[in-house]
Amino acid sequence: MNLERQRFSRVDRFVRNKGPAEILYGALVSSVVLAATSAGAESGDIVVLATALVSVTYWLAHVYADAIGGRFEDVEHSSGSRLKHALRNNTGVLLGSLPVLAVFSLGRLLGLGVVDAAFLALWFTVALLAAVAALAAHRAGVRGAALVGESLLAAGFGLLVIVLKYLLSH
Repeated sequence: MNLERQRFSRVDRFVRNKGPAEILYGALVSSVVLAATSAGAESGDIVVLATALVSVTYWLAHVYADAIGGRFEDVEHSSGSRLKHALRNNTGVLLGSLPVLAVFSLGRLLGLGVVDAAFLALWFTVALLAAVAALAAHRAGVRGAALVGESLLAAGFGLLVIVLKYLLSH
């Protein structure tokens, strides 16, 4: 029971500390990279590798900016201490890239070509963005047309990536 309570506490802390926002950033960054790399790639391996490497680099940049930028507000802790804290508490950006990569890889395993697997992952990203926006709006008490509007706005970001992919592929 205590272990279950600890897990819930970590999830609750993650959600309260920008976790969902960072996951959305990670999903968007990885989907943009996937859209760009899959446009001319002959192999799905290079798409996965490039997307993963850029996602890790983006995550490290996010960690670095948090650690060093936070020194302006937190003068009591060393840069090393802030860096350790940032590494532990900024995993959302990295985690957000994983579902996009997983859907792309699943598409490839199911026999889709690189371009089609990329479009599958991008449409998944649209659905993910819309679903998270709908959940956030619903939790905030938004209902009806406003809820639909917030969900469509979020989906619009994913649709921009699909337009990018389409333009790069043609």
